Amino acid sequence: MAVQLLKRLFTVEEYHNMGKAGILSDRDRVELIEGELVQMAAIGTRHAGCVNRITRIFCRLPEERAIVTVQNPIQVSQRTEPQPDLVLLQPRADYYSTAHPLPSEVLLLIEVADTSIDYDRDVKLPIYARSQIQEVWIVNLQENCLEVYRQPTVNGYSLMLRFWRGDEVSPLAFPEFVVSVDLAIG
Repeated sequence: MAVQLLKRLFTVEEYHNMGKAGILSDRDRVELIEGELVQMAAIGTRHAGCVNRITRIFCRLPEERAIVTVQNPIQVSQRTEPQPDLVLLQPRADYYSTAHPLPSEVLLLIEVADTSIDYDRDVKLPIYARSQIQEVWIVNLQENCLEVYRQPTVNGYSLMLRFWRGDEVSPLAFPEFVVSVDLAIG
């Protein structure tokens, strides 16, 4: 006799309540993906260094043009609240202290991927596309390249570009702001 197991999926509100109740703490490296609590990979030194370099690059943008946020949540649906490595957000007077950003407020989302490359591409990227996040960069540390995803659809991104060492790229939201792939990858 086959036994059917039912999953208990959580909402973003329930996820936050778990934190308030002490069930989850800041030390629990989890994010809410499609209603499930997903353990995040440990941050290695190369990953951390890459996030630090990218943060420094984008902190050169004027404050009135974008808020740079590092490894903070964005609410993409009632059941999904990932914590991307870096996000450029539309400026808001409260600096997002009253509510987490929504996809419509994301100017650019960046994931740094080493061991998590398949998860970032196969699970998170389709969620970002369905949420209509206009541009996602995956810093692929395994292949030493930058993958740029644009033109979101319900089935994924219809445009994917790869940039290698020696290349430069500009975000859609800031076409005059040129980023060196060498500097981003390290």
